[in-house]
Parts: sequence; structure tokens; C-alpha cells
Amino acid sequence: MRIVRRTGMWALVAAVVLTAGAGQAGNNPNGIVFRAVGFAAGQAEISGGQIKCEIPDIQGGIREGNFSFGLWNTYGIQSLSFPDANHPFGNPCGGWLQLQSNLMDQGIVLEKVELHFAIPGAGRFRQFVPTRNRFPIACRDFRAATLYAGAVLNPVNSKDQSSSSGAPNVAFVQLLPMVSPQLLSCLREQYAGLSTDLFVSLPLVIKTTAVGRSDSGEEYRSNTIRYNLSLRHTCGNGRVDDGELCDPNAPNTCAGYCSAGVCTLPRGKGCTTDAECVQGTCVPPDDPSECICTY
Repeated sequence: MRIVRRTGMWALVAAVVLTAGAGQAGNNPNGIVFRAVGFAAGQAEISGGQIKCEIPDIQGGIREGNFSFGLWNTYGIQSLSFPDANHPFGNPCGGWLQLQSNLMDQGIVLEKVELHFAIPGAGRFRQFVPTRNRFPIACRDFRAATLYAGAVLNPVNSKDQSSSSGAPNVAFVQLLPMVSPQLLSCLREQYAGLSTDLFVSLPLVIKTTAVGRSDSGEEYRSNTIRYNLSLRHTCGNGRVDDGELCDPNAPNTCAGYCSAGVCTLPRGKGCTTDAECVQGTCVPPDDPSECICTY
């Protein structure tokens, strides 16, 4: 067995943790002192139209880093922002950023979280959507956002917890919203009119950096981590996809039929022929109610 010694690296880590606070420009290399660990979601309980979320901790948090959301709506509920605390399919209990401090004898207070957005492959649609630096020019005012949030991370050698994270030097902060209604509306205006032959989902990368301040007054910027949001645009592609109730180009997706003397729509109605059952219409694309059956 080959053993590789890395004592030099660990000595550097220890030196940074013990002496951080010197106030140098690069006082947090690779997130050693103030670290963005990742994203998590809490357990969700949905009943009676109410959504109850359990705050994640280091033991029970559901790790996440990507999600799929309808560009217009998801299962008939309009997409307004992300995460959406009032949307049962909008990751209502997600978007929790896990932060960790490795400072000894000093705490760190979170001041803000900076978000930066990019669309990988946006240049492919340049002939339809004027684009610069992987983002539509019309939406450039929303390309960056700052969420002001507060959390206290105690020293790594502390025994007192300042949150319910399960560790004194760890905190979970929910980013609401990660994608604002203004940004989502602008992206919809730019891309929703494109045919599903061109694309079926819009990948939105959210680069996230936390900014905190230690007890000595020094500012620390965490390492940058990414969250990947897929904005689906599948209505009209001829099949009923996940998140849709119907598709206008698929046959009979809103039509009830007679099965063993009972209608499938409306459920439980007695029948002898399909004509006695409800025949609905699927709302076409580029409408807030796209791919929803109307009767």
C-alpha cells in the first residue's frame, strides 16, 4: 500500500485557521476559514393546502444542488419565483445554504449572500435572443442579486450553538428567493416564445458566495458554489412530460373515456359511450396556464 503524506498542506490549513483575521485580501483560500459547504432541503409536510418545512441540520438535511421547474407553471400552478414557499412543486423547503466557520476563538456573522446567474449554451439562441456573456441582454439588470441575511457561526472550538444546525460553527440559511419574480419573468419573455424544437429546458446556473464578518471586524468571502436550476419548456412537444397535465399536440390528453361503465373524467360518472364523458381542451404553449386541461 502506498501512503502519500500531506503534512505540508495540513500545516498550511492549520496556520490559516489559527491566524485568520490578519485582514489580508486572500484571507480565505479555498474556503478554509469561512466555507459554503453546499445546499440542502428540509423535510416537507403538505396537508390541507398548508406546507410545513423542517429546517435542515447536519444530520437530517437532504442534500441538493439542482432542481427542475416549469418556465410557466408546474402541474398547473404558475411559477413565480424559486424556491417558492407557497408552491408544493416549487421546492418550498429547499434552497438552504450550509455555511461553516473554522475560526478559533472568534465567531463570524453572515451579512449577505451574493448571487450571479449564467445560462450555459445561451449563445445557441443568439439569433432569437440577443445575448452577451451567456445571458440575455434584456435581462442584464437581473444578472446579479444580493440577499441580505443574518446568521451567527460560533468559533469552531465553541461548545455553544447559535442555531439548530447541530454544530456550533455551522448555520443553514434559506435563500428566498434564489430566482426573483423579476428575473423569472424576464427569462420567460425572452425564451418562452421559442419552439420546443429548439430547446426543452433552460439551464440556469446560480453562483453563490456568502460574505461574513468576524468578531475582529475582518470581512470573509466564502468559496463560490453553484446551484443548477432547469427551467422546463416542454409544452407542445407532443407528449405529456413531468410537470404537465396535458399536451396540445398529444392525442386525447384531456378527454375522458368510458371504462367498464364508468367515466375516467369526471371520475365515477356512469356511461355507455365515451361521448358521455367530459371532453376537455389543453391550453397551448406561451400562456401562464399552458398544458392545463380546461373543460
